[in-house]
Amino acid sequence: MDTPKKNPHVTEHLANERTFLAWIRTAIAVMTLGVAINRFALFLMEIHQVLPEVRHLANRHVEKLGIGLVILGIVMLIGATWHYLHVGRTIEDETYRPANKVMVGTAILIIVVGGSALTWLF
Repeated sequence: MDTPKKNPHVTEHLANERTFLAWIRTAIAVMTLGVAINRFALFLMEIHQVLPEVRHLANRHVEKLGIGLVILGIVMLIGATWHYLHVGRTIEDETYRPANKVMVGTAILIIVVGGSALTWLF
């Protein structure tokens, strides 16, 4: 009996799939946070109509932050899908090289966005 030929890169593909699933979970979390922030912003605007003395709580820019987070989650999901497919191809071709510039660029972008959010909070 002939046994099917095993792919020598199974563990690499499984690691790639785990990474992709982690990106999916992260994108869902970011989109969920965006929806929650957006809904809370609407609550603050509604309570401002009922109780004008809480005017300092109504921040109309928070709604845009929520929408931005949902868009960021969608972009993350698109990027993760592209990266998953690309890495899968390069594993099979045995030409995989780590994307150091992309990782460092992503880290710098997160630092900038986090610093901006921190500045906005204070």
